[in-house]
Amino acid sequence: MPRPTDPGALIPVDPRVQRLPDLTGLQMGRWTPAAPTEDLFMGDYDTNGAFLRIDVSFTGLLNPPGPVGDGQFEPFMFGPHPVYGFVEIDMDRDTATGGEVAAPQFRYLTNASRFGGKPAATRFADRAATDGDADDRRLSTMPFIERHGEEFHLALLGGQFAASDVSRIRGDGDWLFEEDEVWDIRGRFFHRAHGFEPFSFAKGGRHAGEYAPRTDLRFRHSTELGATFVSLVFPLTNAGAGLMRGEEPEKINNNSADHTSVYEGLVDLELSALFIRTIPTGQEDEVLITGWADKNPVRFLDPTEWTATAIFGTSAVSPPPSGVAFIWTDILPNVVRGDFNGSGECTDTDMALLDAFIAQRDPLDGANDAAVRIGGFAAAYSVFDINYDGYVNEMDRRIAKSPGDGDDDGDVDLADFGGLQNCFDLIEDSLGNCGTADMNGDTSVDLEDIGEFKRRLTGPADTTDTPNQTSADD
Repeated sequence: MPRPTDPGALIPVDPRVQRLPDLTGLQMGRWTPAAPTEDLFMGDYDTNGAFLRIDVSFTGLLNPPGPVGDGQFEPFMFGPHPVYGFVEIDMDRDTATGGEVAAPQFRYLTNASRFGGKPAATRFADRAATDGDADDRRLSTMPFIERHGEEFHLALLGGQFAASDVSRIRGDGDWLFEEDEVWDIRGRFFHRAHGFEPFSFAKGGRHAGEYAPRTDLRFRHSTELGATFVSLVFPLTNAGAGLMRGEEPEKINNNSADHTSVYEGLVDLELSALFIRTIPTGQEDEVLITGWADKNPVRFLDPTEWTATAIFGTSAVSPPPSGVAFIWTDILPNVVRGDFNGSGECTDTDMALLDAFIAQRDPLDGANDAAVRIGGFAAAYSVFDINYDGYVNEMDRRIAKSPGDGDDDGDVDLADFGGLQNCFDLIEDSLGNCGTADMNGDTSVDLEDIGEFKRRLTGPADTTDTPNQTSADD
């Protein structure tokens, strides 16, 4: 689903030309390279491995992202389908430690509800935004969108990528990432949480407290699998860092400019937290690191025990006036459309919340029409706006209750299929009353919606009984 975030939702994007990143898999585990000094990415997952491997997979061909900030706008430097976003990794499973205070607007907790539902896992309670008012850059106010719980994140932002950083190319060498090519790109992709930086002893970065070593990221496309894979291999311990360089491992020194590892980054958190606990700074944000004073870093080196969130998207085709170029298209974990209270399903309780929202807000927008216009959309948004058109109205209810029930008679049958046919090949603003025909919520009506319609086909409802409520994932 394309989810722009700029004021007025003016960012142009055509999903028929510019592929929308569709996240299909995320895997993390211990890894042993066969020849670590030659190729970190050839080897095996191994429970005793000295390296971390992260694999992220997407549908179709996607490109490394070009720069979109600091006065430079070249998102399509490496091809027409750039992918941007984050994987945020909580290594200690403690939501109170780690976070992003400076720019939470680009992360999962702030944006997940743009996809029409509230994240359901208990770890997201009190932390996920349900509207644009949550982004106040205050750690102490609910929802706690700044408390990501992350220790490290994998970032695809564009500014990290340049032709000079491509260390290996398997392809035709034209600097466009194309079918069946493999690129290794060196940059600062694996970064410790920014919320730690003001209180950390880490050195060797671009500024004090930063732990963001330069590492290799592999982009690989497979025509056979119809997918693009983005992979990172990084030392879990300094023993792995030594193997990678063909050297004796260095001692832990909190320096991200020499031998680096996940373990070294966590040891620095423990030491820094002990110091802050002894000599507090008085800053509100120090709570993001003080919890690490009671933790043993060696306990948190098993990637299969970590939890992750992810958000990915694409870029505008031209520089937006607001400077906000990202268009979010997919998240992990997903949300259930119409689940407004985070229960994991869409129920009558959620519909009551929708009705209450409309009843409370409808008189405030100057038109008593059983609809709420979201001012400042899409910089502002609401979880109740399931189809992401800037209005909360009856269409959102119909989509939540029963996608595909175009005539609102409580069933999904051949009469609705006729309506879907009339809506076929419509996209974005032209959907109008075809919102329920958009079965998968990607703001278009196409062959994927026909397939989803077949799966939901129920036949005519028994009018003597109350129709079953259908959740967005049923």
